[in-house]
Amino acid sequence: MFSLRLETSRMRMFIWIVMAAVLLVHMAVVLWLGDHFLLGSYELRNNDDVKYVYSAQVLVEQGTLVYNSGMQPTNFIMPAIPVMLSGFMTFLERDAAVMGFRLLQCFMQAASVYLIFVLARETLGRRVAVAAVLLDALYIPNLFASGAILTESTFKLLFLLLIASFLYAVKRRTAGAYVFAGIMLGLACYVKPQCALIPVCLLILWLVRNYSWGEIVKYTAIVAACSMLLLTPWWIRNYNDFHAFIPFTKSTGNPMLLGALIERAAPPKGFFEQYPEYKGDSNNLFAGYDTEQKRTAKRLIAYGFKHQTLDYTYWFTVGKSIQLFENPFYSRPVPGLPRPAINVVHWIYVLAGFAGILLTMLRRRFKLVLPILLPFVYYWFIHLPFITFGRYGYPLMCLMSIFAAFAIVSILEARGVLRGREEIAD
Repeated sequence: MFSLRLETSRMRMFIWIVMAAVLLVHMAVVLWLGDHFLLGSYELRNNDDVKYVYSAQVLVEQGTLVYNSGMQPTNFIMPAIPVMLSGFMTFLERDAAVMGFRLLQCFMQAASVYLIFVLARETLGRRVAVAAVLLDALYIPNLFASGAILTESTFKLLFLLLIASFLYAVKRRTAGAYVFAGIMLGLACYVKPQCALIPVCLLILWLVRNYSWGEIVKYTAIVAACSMLLLTPWWIRNYNDFHAFIPFTKSTGNPMLLGALIERAAPPKGFFEQYPEYKGDSNNLFAGYDTEQKRTAKRLIAYGFKHQTLDYTYWFTVGKSIQLFENPFYSRPVPGLPRPAINVVHWIYVLAGFAGILLTMLRRRFKLVLPILLPFVYYWFIHLPFITFGRYGYPLMCLMSIFAAFAIVSILEARGVLRGREEIAD
């Protein structure tokens, strides 16, 4: 499935040229702009990116994973990015190490092109695959993702690998294929634990493809065992440092609380009367740590749905979905590529992507596209209980490129620009 051996030499050359172009352009941009892409200050440590760098420095010097915790160990973040950065810092000074990490992310973006081609080819055909890699290569916010010291480029690659591993395993039906899927699940969770429940997509694929219950139990055990084995060092570390079983992090309270406030506005009228301990001040809602903020979020959600049912129903469905997709992950624009223009291009991708999803249903490709559509819907819906914005929606844009490519190819086929329709073997 991952091989290009069955492709023509012309197609193989096309893929390698696109990958090389993505790599070279991204490397040139990050070498040129460097710390232009930083969102915070190294001295103030006032944003996630510079906090990751500081965390990596402490990890190298003290062997302790910290984040907003002084020199004390943290359970606020997953360790993947600080560990990767610390690898560069073991033999490079800070600035050189950060640039090394940026260059690594450029390679990740190039590798993602290959995986997009594979996924699109296996689900919607070669024509769509060619269009999809071009769309992803031309998606400008990818340049910012390469330059930002954040999780997005790493997770984009792992997310695509995870989806590819699921598709490969479902088709092969072998223990080895599901070992690979379990490993990819564990690695993805080390970056974003939101992936923890994504095996529900596997269950749906198993049912659609008429797996027996014996196979379902067997392969569930394999995926669970492999992913849990990979996460065991993290669990042991957390138990040793905090004397409790912490499967991922204790940091969901703040995003959940922010998401409980419609457009980050004040709570519904009457909330402070029911809960006078907040003393009528919205700032007091954020007092305390993860447990206290989760409790406040649950109170806000329960009160809101009871007293502003329609508003909260809209907010937790349509409202947050719009916020997830409406803006690109493009916080530091590349000179000459201003954000307003990229916002328009981003919306074209989004609209074309959703049009492509609709067309897969109208053209009876729904079953074929399920291996990429289910993770897309899962990752979209898993964010709705929390705050949503462009950064969280970024990993979905590579899948949007595939759906948008299908819409474009369908239009070209309908107009006779492309002859015939490519048939996809399941």
